[in-house]
Amino acid sequence: MPDKKWYPDSLKVGAQGTSSTYRFLESIYKKHDEFSYAEFGVYRGDTARNVAERFPNATLHLFDYQETIDEAIIKLSKYQNKIFYYGNSQKYHDSYNWHLGKILKNNPHTTIFDYCFLDGAHTFSIDALTYFLCDMLLKRGGHIDFDDYAWRLRGSSLDPRKVPSIAEQYTDEQIDAYQVKMIVDNIVRPSGKYREVVKNKIFQKL
Repeated sequence: MPDKKWYPDSLKVGAQGTSSTYRFLESIYKKHDEFSYAEFGVYRGDTARNVAERFPNATLHLFDYQETIDEAIIKLSKYQNKIFYYGNSQKYHDSYNWHLGKILKNNPHTTIFDYCFLDGAHTFSIDALTYFLCDMLLKRGGHIDFDDYAWRLRGSSLDPRKVPSIAEQYTDEQIDAYQVKMIVDNIVRPSGKYREVVKNKIFQKL
């Protein structure tokens, strides 16, 4: 039996992806630089496409639901970058963190990412752990990029009025909370391990 598909097919995301992310990459890397870029929450693959176009020697690690990854594989097939894909199911307790755990297991005491763009679940229960796992895999001087600091489930494409299963998964307090902000304000900044490069968004590992 296939997994229950609860995630909506359409989200409020522009066709060019998150330009602030790949524009920032252009400010720190030259076109032919080699670096390792991880993206959590690929959606239509447009941010990754822009990264691949601008940096042909970059290695991309892309994480999302398997059906989304399947679309990204087609969209990015013409690029010559080394691209690794990690698809997970829509089961409630499955996420890209499982793949990160396996990467850690296979690369003990090794940092492999130069840049992590966290644009996935936007929830504390998943992405707080993602931050810690990325921190373990992120090189010194590397960057972690948080999308949607001021985002919450209420009023978004995942509002429980549009996606009823959200009300089954989260309390009203969690639906109304700015959960990315919670991660940035209560974990990242107090850690003392990062320098804030772009306010509320991009942090460099010291």
